[in-house]
Amino acid sequence: MTFPYQEEYLLAMELVKEAANIFIPAFNSPKNIKSKSSPTDLVTETDQAIEELIKTRIKARYPDHVFIGEETVSDGGKCNYGNGPTWIIDPVDGTTNFVHRFPHTCIVIGFTVNRVPQFGVIYNPILNQLYTGREGYGAQLNGSPIRVSGEAQLSSALITTGMSLRRDMEALSTRCGDITGILGEPGSCHGIRMIGSSALAICTVAEGCADAYFECGMHLWDMAAAHVILTEAGGCVVSPVQGESFDLLKRRIIAAASPELALALQKKIKYIDYPSD
Repeated sequence: MTFPYQEEYLLAMELVKEAANIFIPAFNSPKNIKSKSSPTDLVTETDQAIEELIKTRIKARYPDHVFIGEETVSDGGKCNYGNGPTWIIDPVDGTTNFVHRFPHTCIVIGFTVNRVPQFGVIYNPILNQLYTGREGYGAQLNGSPIRVSGEAQLSSALITTGMSLRRDMEALSTRCGDITGILGEPGSCHGIRMIGSSALAICTVAEGCADAYFECGMHLWDMAAAHVILTEAGGCVVSPVQGESFDLLKRRIIAAASPELALALQKKIKYIDYPSD
């Protein structure tokens, strides 16, 4: 059986490699940096140039498809997430890392139909890491299959997270409280890591070198592509809120190597309520 969106998938693979020709020279060059929603929410000319490249190429091939890009939405565009074929793009995930030449940063392309992620392509051209996943066809890193660790015990897990763009005391105390709760009690995990890119952090879970990721405040372009890569690698995605179904628009996630580990994190962490995308 042929993957039904193979043509779109192959285009996404072409586009991330083409975008790398913009990304790599800019990574090592002085940057024109601006802020968006806050002084820590950064954007560069590279974000904008890569998004425009990808959008132009997609619209030329698929004029009826919906396009959702971080920079387009941040600049006042609408987040028209519906049932039709939808491309969800983050031209530079981990922009702060990109600005500082910290090499965990990437180009992200996700594709959904009927609000179900069908494939994800995430490319870190600095470290030459190409993560891919197609619904029903598994997940790969540079063409080789990847699989989650399957870890079920929080006490044996390595956890990844991030600091949201909010720097108010509620957000900071909530996240610091989560970390204290996970690290400072009996049965605490092996450790916590922050790499500064939601998409790549979820991919570390997908390839089995971390066991779970939790965060609030990211957007659907940070999660859509990584969602299918993780689930195709055998992982699970849930809301941090017990009893709530995961929703890409609600800006919160636990991505875990097993349902048991996801539940253990749900019991430990608090969530910050952000406006939906």
